[in-house]
Amino acid sequence: MRKITILAIGDSADFDSFKKFDKEKRFISSKGFDYVAIDYKAIFKKCHLDVTSKKVIVVTFFPFEYWDKHVECKKYKGLYGNLLFLKKFSRFCDDVSSRVKDLLPGKEIEFVNNPKLTSAYRDKVVAMGKLSKAGVKVPPRINAKSVKGIKSLLSCGKKIYVKPRCGSMGKGITYLTEDRWQTNFTVKSGKIVQRCSDYGWKFKDITGDTKFLKSLVRGDFIMEEAVSPCNIGDNKIDLRVYACFGKVLYIYPRKNSIHAVTTNISQGGKGSPAILKKLPKATLDKVERQVRKTMRALNLNFAGIDVILDKDLKNAYVIDVNMFPGFPKRRTHNLARDIICQLRKSF
Repeated sequence: MRKITILAIGDSADFDSFKKFDKEKRFISSKGFDYVAIDYKAIFKKCHLDVTSKKVIVVTFFPFEYWDKHVECKKYKGLYGNLLFLKKFSRFCDDVSSRVKDLLPGKEIEFVNNPKLTSAYRDKVVAMGKLSKAGVKVPPRINAKSVKGIKSLLSCGKKIYVKPRCGSMGKGITYLTEDRWQTNFTVKSGKIVQRCSDYGWKFKDITGDTKFLKSLVRGDFIMEEAVSPCNIGDNKIDLRVYACFGKVLYIYPRKNSIHAVTTNISQGGKGSPAILKKLPKATLDKVERQVRKTMRALNLNFAGIDVILDKDLKNAYVIDVNMFPGFPKRRTHNLARDIICQLRKSF
């Protein structure tokens, strides 16, 4: 194999993926790659990078420091996860892409994921719309434009998830049924109080709070019909599926109380690998097909795809696409090594 350098760009605060990847320096070397790790600050400060190989594979991780200072910060306007998030993040991704090219003149550069797509698919409307057109099963969109329209749907038995267009980590989720409205926004007198933290987003009952519902109708949100999920015992479950260059690397089941709104780890969900043994092979094959189809439709080479199974295990729905997914614990599954091996096969 001709000499290739893997360039990993991330932040030291990212212990959940960048740090885990960086711990595999020796393994990367054993696969014949050179390796350089750098943080985002250095990308904009350095004049050159010490890379001798002709080809460079760029693996980007989430820019925590930039995000906390410039995007999800105290000065941002509007509700959490609005389109302002996307505009700022898109500019940043473009700047990183240009800067890498400036630092590596004459090199053959391959980003694992195109930076423009990485930012574009932060918008759930864009990502889920593209998947729907490609025939990937996604929860049905709801286009209610008024509180009256939403209430009418609820009275007909619909269950609805309202999600920020550009949110993540299960933050800013609202779940609506005819007699149960819950949100993990902080709400005072029907108004949303901004929270700039990854933690403390606990679900509260806001049943009948029409003023709050009006703020959702006016904001940058996506509404989806809730899928009746597969339950195992007293838990609802979904699957985080990691895929890289067309191959499913690992399926990580998550569970939460049957009464919980989401299975996100940040919302009290827990990883439960043993659940895989309770799911039929035909069901897991169906999940993998949907994930591979998702990756092709979005032209992504690495992602964590969230999939929910319906209660009869007949359908697997893609409910979210994560370009910067957290990795499982290394003792549970060494995802970083899987990615490196897949890079070895693909380049």
